Amino acid sequence: MAIGALKFIGLALGAVALGVVSTSFAFGQMGPGPGGFAGPGQNGWLARADADKDGAISFDEVKAMRGARFAEFDRNKDSAVSPEEIEAVVRQRVERITKRIIRRFDKDRDGTITQDEFNRFAVERFSWLDLNDDGKVSRDEMPRRMRNIMWR
Repeated sequence: MAIGALKFIGLALGAVALGVVSTSFAFGQMGPGPGGFAGPGQNGWLARADADKDGAISFDEVKAMRGARFAEFDRNKDSAVSPEEIEAVVRQRVERITKRIIRRFDKDRDGTITQDEFNRFAVERFSWLDLNDDGKVSRDEMPRRMRNIMWR
């Protein structure tokens, strides 16, 4: 099997894992981070839950938001969520993520991602970071916000 195919399979498995993780957060309790309690701006969970926009969230607003999330999973509307219903939601999300990945990387729009297409963004980012064009990115060339993440 070609190395490109192996990386693509790894990417697809990563998308599946992302779908499962996102579903567990969506179905379970929301946590901090993008889309969670501390999500940015109007996309944050608190901003979305504040239905009457009074700057506070009542328990009724929380229940309403949780009810909408539960309804997304309860496909047959029997007031219970089965493993098959959870799998259907996860599958739908994985399909959406897969389409997004293909759309982003498949430059020639042939429905597949080649190694060159897969690496295209990495090449662009690397050349952007390699300020002195020496073929290496040192800690000093990294933007400050990335420097703390990449070199701890």
